[in-house]
Amino acid sequence: MKVPAGWYVILSSTELKKNRPTAIERFGRSLVVWRKSSGEPVITSDQCPHRGVKLSLGTINKDCIVCPFHGFEFDSAGSCQLVPETKKSAVNLTVPTFSATEKHGFIWMWLGEEANSAATQTHWFDELENPKLVYSEHSDVWPIHVTRCIENQLDYAHLPYLHRNSIGRGFDVSIKRDFQLDDKQITLSFKDGGGFQFKFPNIWRLVIKPGSFYQMLAFVPINEQSTKIYARSYQSFVTFSGLKPLVDIISNYQNSVILNQDKYAVISHSPNSSIDATNEKLYPSDHGIDWFRKKWLEKSATTSAVQN
Repeated sequence: MKVPAGWYVILSSTELKKNRPTAIERFGRSLVVWRKSSGEPVITSDQCPHRGVKLSLGTINKDCIVCPFHGFEFDSAGSCQLVPETKKSAVNLTVPTFSATEKHGFIWMWLGEEANSAATQTHWFDELENPKLVYSEHSDVWPIHVTRCIENQLDYAHLPYLHRNSIGRGFDVSIKRDFQLDDKQITLSFKDGGGFQFKFPNIWRLVIKPGSFYQMLAFVPINEQSTKIYARSYQSFVTFSGLKPLVDIISNYQNSVILNQDKYAVISHSPNSSIDATNEKLYPSDHGIDWFRKKWLEKSATTSAVQN
C-alpha cells in the first residue's frame, strides 16, 4: 500500500499476549507481532527466509521467534541466532523487521525511512492522558480503503441523515463551520467546546464533553480494500471497577450502533482509495476532506512507506 510515513496504530495492546506470536495483515503485508520477555513488542514479516513457512505458527524462546518447520530462531532484529542442524547462528539469514512501540494501550508501527523514526514521536491527544479517564474499546473491520473510513469522520454534514436517531438529532448543517488545517492535523471546533480532530496518519478524537467524555478512533489499514477500526469511549463518570464492565458493554454497544450507521453508507463507495475519486464534487462542508486528500497524496508521494 502507498501510505504516508509515520507511526501507525496497528493493534490493541490487549490483543498481544506474552509468549504467543500474533499473525496480522497490515498495509497488504503478512506480519507477525510478538513480545520480548521485557514485554517490548516486536514486528517482523510473517515468513521464514529459509522455506517460507509462517513464523506466527511458531513459538517464542529466549527473545527469539522460532520457526515451526525447522526450528530456526530469529531475534528481535530479525537475525537468525540458531540453525539447529548446524547448531550455529546464520547472521546473514534475516527476516524483515519494523520499528515498534507500545503507548496509550496500542501497538504502533513506524513506516518510512528508518533514519527518521528515532526523531519522530507518536502523535496523540493530550486530553486523553487525564488520569481520571477510563476507556472501553470496540473494533470492527470494514471492507473498504482506509481513506474512506477516515473521511467519514471528517464529514459532519452526514450527521442528521445517517445518525438522525442518535448523535445527529437536531444538527444544523447550514451553519458555517471553519476547519483548522496544517500538515499534522485537521481540527473542527464547535462553540460548545466540542468538535473533532484527526492527527495524521490514522487517529481521530471527538470531544463530547470537555474534560470528561471523548470518543477516539484508530483507522488501521489491513490492505487496499479492508480497514480495521478501533473505537474507544473515554469517560470519567463511572470509574468504579465493579461497575466499569457494565459501562463497557453499554459504551461498546452504542459505538457499534453508530459505526454501523456509518458503515452502511461508507462501504457503498468503491472499495478503493478516495484519493482516486477525482470525479466527486466537494462542497464547503467537505473542506476538511479536500485538505486530507491533498495532504495524504503529498505525504504518500514523498516516502516509500513500507520496507521491502
